[in-house]
Amino acid sequence: MPRGVRRDLLVTSRAAQRLVAHRYTGRPARGVRIERACARCGAGHGRPRVLHGGYDYSVTHTRRRVLIAVVTEGRVGIDLDTSPYPGVLRRLIARITTPGERAALSRLPARELPEAFTRLWSRKEAVVKLTGHGLAARLDRIEVRGDLARPVGSPAEDWPAFPIHLRDAPVEGDRIAAIASTRRITALAPRSLSAPAATGTTRSA
Repeated sequence: MPRGVRRDLLVTSRAAQRLVAHRYTGRPARGVRIERACARCGAGHGRPRVLHGGYDYSVTHTRRRVLIAVVTEGRVGIDLDTSPYPGVLRRLIARITTPGERAALSRLPARELPEAFTRLWSRKEAVVKLTGHGLAARLDRIEVRGDLARPVGSPAEDWPAFPIHLRDAPVEGDRIAAIASTRRITALAPRSLSAPAATGTTRSA
């Protein structure tokens, strides 16, 4: 990859994932094995996992921020976004929402629409990161109701039968983050890489 912001971001993300793995496994970061094979086609674009790590994690980033969510039970997906330009809302709303979601968004004042849509988008992105389908899944067939995501028809082949729970994650600035999990998250423990790890709780790092 040529030098520049994208390369710096990739290196930072990969290093952060190894440092988090070191925290939760005690193994040297350099020796941690992270598997990224897709469960469906075997290519290297699958959801990452630490071999024999004893935890599940998901990673997301913008140009200047990397966010990693860690759970010791079940599976997790995380997404981080900024509010879209108002001009792209109409096109995106038509593409990724269910009829019920479109109706709910249409009732909002115009000034509230960008943030509400971005929050919805972030939750759906977290869901498809958890399942490993990514954007191969039909986002307009995933309906967000409260703190749950429910399939409407079939979002993708082999869509899981287990419930997917949702929770917003607080981040600095005007960014919006959401976490999807197979177990309901009752508490988040935001941590920097320089802080010691806690044990026995669902958490985000």
